[in-house]
Amino acid sequence: MKRVIIAGGIAALGLAVSAVPATADESNVTVVASKLDNPRGLAFGPDGALYVAESGSGGKIKCATVPAPPGGQASKTCLGLTGKISKLADGKLSTVVKDLPSAGAQGMGTGPHDVAFAADGSMLVPIGLGGDAKLRKGLGPKGKALGTLLKIKDGKAKIFGDLLAFEAKHNPDKKDKGSAIDSYPFAVAPTSDGGALVTDVGANDVLKVSASGKVSLTAVFRARMVEPPKALKLPKGKVPMQSVPMGIAKGPDGSYYVAEHAGFPQPEGVARVFKLTGKKVETAAKDFTTVVDVAFDASGRLVILGSVGPVPSDHQPKTSLYRIEADGSRTELLKPGTLTVPLGMAIADDGSIYVTNKAFTPGKGEIVRVTVAD
Repeated sequence: MKRVIIAGGIAALGLAVSAVPATADESNVTVVASKLDNPRGLAFGPDGALYVAESGSGGKIKCATVPAPPGGQASKTCLGLTGKISKLADGKLSTVVKDLPSAGAQGMGTGPHDVAFAADGSMLVPIGLGGDAKLRKGLGPKGKALGTLLKIKDGKAKIFGDLLAFEAKHNPDKKDKGSAIDSYPFAVAPTSDGGALVTDVGANDVLKVSASGKVSLTAVFRARMVEPPKALKLPKGKVPMQSVPMGIAKGPDGSYYVAEHAGFPQPEGVARVFKLTGKKVETAAKDFTTVVDVAFDASGRLVILGSVGPVPSDHQPKTSLYRIEADGSRTELLKPGTLTVPLGMAIADDGSIYVTNKAFTPGKGEIVRVTVAD
């Protein structure tokens, strides 16, 4: 594992979708919220309002050393209670849960990374970390929720599942070259039995948290050997690439779909969308360069927040929105380059797509609404 630096129609969809994108329909992008602090995942609540996880910007409570990635240098991260969950309703943004842990440096935080709603109305919020148990302990008692899944009810948060503890004990991808204990809970999807599935971009797996809080492995995504892009001018030969599962969503067929971001060196067309049916893993869409998040519209079509083509020289993929049609074709919904480092999305009943934009710009993050022609 490596620390991530940071991303009815379904029945006809089939598997291994790959097609040339159709011309993008005219789309309208509107900023509906601004001045967010590292916004991440989005979800509509039972009240119809839009909720967003703000990862925060760390703080000054206590600092610790982040383990160095292979070939890299160790760095320092500092804990603060700057993470929060905000609510957008009637055009106004308000804070509904505050003082959540955030560990970071230089304005970046690995705090709340997603928000979803269980059947009882409680919020499920994965809290990032990007390291091991030693790092969490080093950040002190107020950082004990880092690397966990929180359940928040009536404004009160409790640890629902400790993903870091599972990673430390089992390290599911330990056979992969460069693997280390690394937990970074990222996205969450409730399950019908009162539990949840959580993607972990540090552990490269999807973990199940039962209704009682027991953590178990659903799927692990292994590193692959790939040819690096020529633009990187690396020596000839294949190099290992991490899988990095990010967004997750339940499909209309009852299966869960997982976005594969794909790690360095990110050659063109390597990223996929996985379909999880129980513990069975299949490929539902492919030929993307990165996939950040997935969702389904009212017609049951898979919508992908991701990129195609080569990664630009600035190393920032031109992430856009793509829709997989019932016949398997791919429609480009937005001109690539319109969004700036988007990280999460949610689709409204009217088909509008809400996206967290400028997700790594502390205090300047946005939520944008993309109006899409059907």
